[in-house]
Amino acid sequence: MSEYRHQALIPAPIERVWELVGNPERHPEWFPRVVDVRGDSFRPGDAFVQLTRTPAGVVGKTTLEIDKLDDMREVSIHCRDTGTFTHWRLTPARDDTFVEAEFGMEPTGLIYRMFDATAGRIYFRHWLEQSLEALSNKVAPPPS
Repeated sequence: MSEYRHQALIPAPIERVWELVGNPERHPEWFPRVVDVRGDSFRPGDAFVQLTRTPAGVVGKTTLEIDKLDDMREVSIHCRDTGTFTHWRLTPARDDTFVEAEFGMEPTGLIYRMFDATAGRIYFRHWLEQSLEALSNKVAPPPS
């Protein structure tokens, strides 16, 4: 199992950051490679479909499940198909938001175990860093 953790201070109030991180329907607006999200409900235990563009440019459909959702504090989601997971923790920091995120994989099959063993850590590091940058760019106020 590979995982990568990273922290960042995002120059926006926690409410603005949570609107994007805590609501999977808003993930296509900022989350790298997420093309579309389809679901009726987004509470712990709920599953939803996500369309994601792979590094090769192919759009794939996966089923994700919300493991934990603590309003404006924490959200954890895993992919039922691949075992990929994302875990976000938010903390207010005056007018900014401190974000601690963890991306990784608990592989569900041989192909995913092979991917995880050979490229997992590098892949998740790159994806997490891109995600934090995209989130910051989406919520940060424009330079004056």
